[in-house]
Amino acid sequence: MKINTSILILISTLVLRSIASNNLLGIAPQDEKYYKGLWSSGMIKCKDGSKTFTKSQFNDDFCDCFDGSDEPGTSACPTGKFYCQNAGHSPVTIFSSRINDGICDCCDGSDEYGGQIRCKNTCWEAGKVARDMLMKKIATYQEGVAIRKREIEQAKISVANDEAELSKLKNEEKILKGIVQPLKEHKERIEKAVEKERVQKEIVEKQKKEAEESESKQLKVEEKVDGVEQPPANNNDDKSAILDNFPSDQHDVKEEEASKIENKGEVADKDIYSLSREDLGREIGSRWTGKKPEQQYHAVDDVKNDHEASNNVHDEENNGYDTETDDDHQHYDDDTDEHMDDVGDEANDEFDSSNTYEPDEEVDMSEAENIQKEYDEASTKLSKLQSKITRLTKKLGNDFGPEKEFYSLYGQCFESKQNKYVYKVCAFKQATQEEGYSTTRLGNWKKFDDSYNVMLFSNGDNCWNGPDRSLKVSLRCGLKVELADVDEPSRCEYAATLTTPALCLEGKLKELEAELEVLNSQLPEFHDEL
Repeated sequence: MKINTSILILISTLVLRSIASNNLLGIAPQDEKYYKGLWSSGMIKCKDGSKTFTKSQFNDDFCDCFDGSDEPGTSACPTGKFYCQNAGHSPVTIFSSRINDGICDCCDGSDEYGGQIRCKNTCWEAGKVARDMLMKKIATYQEGVAIRKREIEQAKISVANDEAELSKLKNEEKILKGIVQPLKEHKERIEKAVEKERVQKEIVEKQKKEAEESESKQLKVEEKVDGVEQPPANNNDDKSAILDNFPSDQHDVKEEEASKIENKGEVADKDIYSLSREDLGREIGSRWTGKKPEQQYHAVDDVKNDHEASNNVHDEENNGYDTETDDDHQHYDDDTDEHMDDVGDEANDEFDSSNTYEPDEEVDMSEAENIQKEYDEASTKLSKLQSKITRLTKKLGNDFGPEKEFYSLYGQCFESKQNKYVYKVCAFKQATQEEGYSTTRLGNWKKFDDSYNVMLFSNGDNCWNGPDRSLKVSLRCGLKVELADVDEPSRCEYAATLTTPALCLEGKLKELEAELEVLNSQLPEFHDEL
């Protein structure tokens, strides 16, 4: 049976006036306990503690408390708040100044109880959309809770496996170290022996080279000595030819003087034979003139001008000219030969004594190669093993939540394209912003915040003339892990939303189900006609 709309409005007005008369109008459910003291004692303090007010002063349309706590249902206090129950929909709180202002602010019309205007109760229609959304949210949570439970169980198994693997790797590391260390010591001993052998060989090569150089020098000295002792056979002819080239008057020197010159010792002859033709002529001329060879050109002119004076000078110089005898020369040659023989013998003895290399311990190159190969293989295996240990230790050192619910996010990255940018969030690692081939770090992983409802990334790339970039990721319940709603609310401070089953908490599901139950229980009695 349908009821006339005017009758329904009348009933609603009567109900509201009844609420106002009972002094319950505008009180939120969480404040009911506070006002119970007023009913029992007849007097309570204002919420800010500044004053007290009696039951008769409650909602009397006169503001006694500065915070408006004595007038929750009237517009007397400028700071007062009015609670709209909005049965069948979501309750709201409005400023008390909107009470009885001729505008329907509450969907149930409770803010206009004065009768100036009749407000239609639209909470059922408006609440239907909210209830549908709430029911969908509850369904998501129900499925998400189931997924979360499975992921937690899987995470516990994975953590146990990783911990067992880490323990196993550490045991293997201990065994490998026991293998690598002796191999390393053996390898080092071989390397030292090889190095010692190399150094000794270098010493031998150096001594050999020095001996060869010494022998070469000895041969050069002997060749020089032989060249002095055995002048060319045609030196006499050359000397005669040189003498023939002198002027005839110079050649007419007394034969007795010339004989004296020719009979000089072997050393004098050797000196002559070692000279060039030009120097020889000058030397012979100096002996005749008593002047040095460089003065010969001047001496020849003097001889021409004064032949007699030249002969006198020649006699004086010839009498004072010291020459080596054959015995003196022979004695010099013998001493030279003996000295060179001694030098050669000493060099040969030195070379013979050091040329023979006898190593203290002969290096088996085949064994050395095998040891090196075994050490390289074991060392490489140990290095890889230690890398795995480091990675696993770092992974297990992260905070994956109270129930390890975020364990499945480790090592994964999630992307979202916003305009020309691609944002990438890698949990427990970093967050980036990509544009073409350019990548900007929005931050490195820092920690969870707000009871595991927020991920924080900090110390990103520096903004020009600004702070380092940072990212705050709000976590929401979702059946899949998806990144969305990336924004930059403040300069270089980014915000995003990440849905994940890890946030589908069973406690939150119960709250949503209770909220839906309340909405359904507060449906208007005549909602079919609305």
